[in-house]
Amino acid sequence: MTRTLPVARTEFIQAMSRDTVQTERPRFVAVLDAMIAWSLARPDLLRFRAEDSHRGVVSFERIGSKVVFWSAYTKREDWPKLELLPQASRTLTPDERASATDALNASSRAQLTKDDKLRIGFGALKNVEARGAILSMMEKLLLVT
Repeated sequence: MTRTLPVARTEFIQAMSRDTVQTERPRFVAVLDAMIAWSLARPDLLRFRAEDSHRGVVSFERIGSKVVFWSAYTKREDWPKLELLPQASRTLTPDERASATDALNASSRAQLTKDDKLRIGFGALKNVEARGAILSMMEKLLLVT
């Protein structure tokens, strides 16, 4: 069965709510909604990935390629995370990957190495300036992927 974006959003919020303190939930929902709004504002480049079978995951893919551009997911006993290019980050040039890693590291306490997946916790993205920096970096990645 194909999921809709509202269903995926609701499932994400339900999954997140299991392990997130109540005071953080509205902030994390705001992060998710900002990511969704940013993606929906680029209908020629991105679309919601309805085929994702994992409950509690919201993903957007590049149009015409089926490459997942970003995914938001939750894990038990951890805060939600945003992962960029989960299956295709290795296709970036070393400079593109280093630039993306630097942008993520500038906004997060958890530092990525050159071999880590391109991910950041929603805790870091609660900060509007950090979220803006990550969205700016994602805009650049859209041009090269």
